Amino acid sequence: MTSTTQAGQNADVVIVGAGVAGLVAARELLAAGLRVIVLEKGRGVGGRMATRRLGAAVCDHGAQFFTVRGRAFGTLVREAHDAGAVAEWCDGFTRATANGGGMLPPGDGHPRWRGTSGMTGLPKHIATAFDPARGEVRAGVKVASIGIAAARVTVGIDDGSMLRAAAAIVSSPVPQSLELMVAGGMVPDAIDPAALRLLAGIDYDPCFALMLVLDRPSLVPSPGGIQFEAEGPANGPIAWLADNQQKGISSVPSLTVHATAAFSREHFDAPADDVAEKLLEAAAAWIDGPVSTAVIERSLQRWKFAQPKTPVADPLVVACTQPPIVCCGDAFGTAKVEGAASSGLAAARWAVRVLAGET
Repeated sequence: MTSTTQAGQNADVVIVGAGVAGLVAARELLAAGLRVIVLEKGRGVGGRMATRRLGAAVCDHGAQFFTVRGRAFGTLVREAHDAGAVAEWCDGFTRATANGGGMLPPGDGHPRWRGTSGMTGLPKHIATAFDPARGEVRAGVKVASIGIAAARVTVGIDDGSMLRAAAAIVSSPVPQSLELMVAGGMVPDAIDPAALRLLAGIDYDPCFALMLVLDRPSLVPSPGGIQFEAEGPANGPIAWLADNQQKGISSVPSLTVHATAAFSREHFDAPADDVAEKLLEAAAAWIDGPVSTAVIERSLQRWKFAQPKTPVADPLVVACTQPPIVCCGDAFGTAKVEGAASSGLAAARWAVRVLAGET
């Protein structure tokens, strides 16, 4: 398929969001010969596949690992592995209750993968493979609206500019996507009513991620991750604890502490220092020495849309067919990193068929 870019049209397809769903979609569209622009409000690609430097430490503070089940995602991961962007971490994690009781050893035989320098490794690998003549990622761009004019998709930017395309793939968290469509006048008249009902029913859990730089190695058992029991009054505020040094991404000792959804909802608007103190207290059992001296730097990340609570079964939801506008991401189909990648791939293949007049 060759590009359909026309005069007055910036791209064949505009993609909102440079997480793994948006990037996999772009990769597929570029392979089909289309001209693609990916818009990302953050400073770089990856979305919740996020890595941050904190002093001398490197911390993954969004998705912590990924698994591979399907053939298409497996091919992508093998390519990234051959390029040195990703590596196997382990085959499972220690499981525990809140204060370290009921410890169960890691290992179920299924590989968990990580980025070699952090979880941004996979999305960066995908993005760097784009042909700059036909595909580009514009980071630091805040989308203000998604609308329709003259049979084209219009994507308004916060600076007042406008992009036009034959189609759009929207991979941002669904509540944000709907806000953009409302701002662009698509809701309620231009969007498919059944699609609107599906999208409006998707909700997310929030999550805090506390990053800690330590003055000595942690007490987290090998291979450097603890998954805590399901939420409950006796299970504390921590859902996940990772040692970034054992993981192989940080040269100095550092921890990432993920809070439970219940704790994150209850304290989401609380002062950052209050939240950090509560999580630090809960994580003290895996810090060697008094936390007042062992923790030399810390930072708290608030993820408002961390985990889809009410996903839809289908890998995509078509918001409009004329022009083609489709929503995808980790709230569609199966969950987690591979689910988001599969959703982006499905959305791109749908867009290619529609633009070719095959549906």
